[in-house]
Amino acid sequence: MNIVNSTISYYRTCKTPRSNHESPIRQPMRLFLALTFVFIAFSNSGVLQAAEVTTKFTIHQDEPSLARVDIGQKGQSHGDLMAFDATVQATNGEEGKLSGFVLTVDIPEKEHEVFQDRIVSMVFDFGNANTLVISGKSVFPHRGELEIAKNIPQIRAIVGGTGKYIGARGQISTRHDDDEGYTHVIELVD
Repeated sequence: MNIVNSTISYYRTCKTPRSNHESPIRQPMRLFLALTFVFIAFSNSGVLQAAEVTTKFTIHQDEPSLARVDIGQKGQSHGDLMAFDATVQATNGEEGKLSGFVLTVDIPEKEHEVFQDRIVSMVFDFGNANTLVISGKSVFPHRGELEIAKNIPQIRAIVGGTGKYIGARGQISTRHDDDEGYTHVIELVD
């Protein structure tokens, strides 16, 4: 009878729910395994890897037409806008128009600071609803100049597009040339 009772007691113990108190080693081990799984999943999915450039071309921009809008305090101040447009020609044979605006967000406050931060939003329109949309920050000289310094590339994001550029993403490197035009190097991924 003692053997039967001890066997029944054993099965009752095995079938009862686990205690809320785990071994101090089990919890860190579960966390380690979970983090390892997440790392492997992300590293194999390409999320942690830089995207490969699949398309690269250059666009030449003619000298832009500029319009400054003084907002807020008189003279250069936060919130001032500059609108621009220019004709463009791409090395892939496309021609079109570049339109955009620049918003001043940071004016130097100290003597040794010589650049302003501005947010740029621009669209390359190649006709037939084929556009590339660009957005990002640029650094401008703080001497009342409306354009970026010459021969110093500015890099911004390609955040979208339409037509044959639908869903475009990548980056653009913009350089102000000595002839007052601009050179834009487009790098698309995917």
